[in-house]
Amino acid sequence: MPEGRGSRIDSVNPGGFGTHGKVPDRLRAGADLLDQAAAADDKAAGRFAEARVESTPFGISPQARELAARWAAALAAREADARVLGDATSDLAGRLRMAAESTRSTGFRGRLAVAP
Repeated sequence: MPEGRGSRIDSVNPGGFGTHGKVPDRLRAGADLLDQAAAADDKAAGRFAEARVESTPFGISPQARELAARWAAALAAREADARVLGDATSDLAGRLRMAAESTRSTGFRGRLAVAP
């Protein structure tokens, strides 16, 4: 965000003074929250997998088998989505931790850019 436009960070700390010690702490806190979200994604993926394994066709008709197959495919897709999201969230948490350490070791006092 260009200078002077007032980002969320600017509204919390106008001028950006005196934050160099707080930035690593905020990054670590954000990484902890992302770890919690990744754990929730993993738990959701496990539930989708359990539901897929435990699903049984409701009957012997072709329509019931087709519906059961579609249900199993939908659960498998949601499981895969949850695993990918969990992995990406965990990777982002790791990046935040690395950024927290690099700002501490270098004495960084500037702003962190966030990719869209």
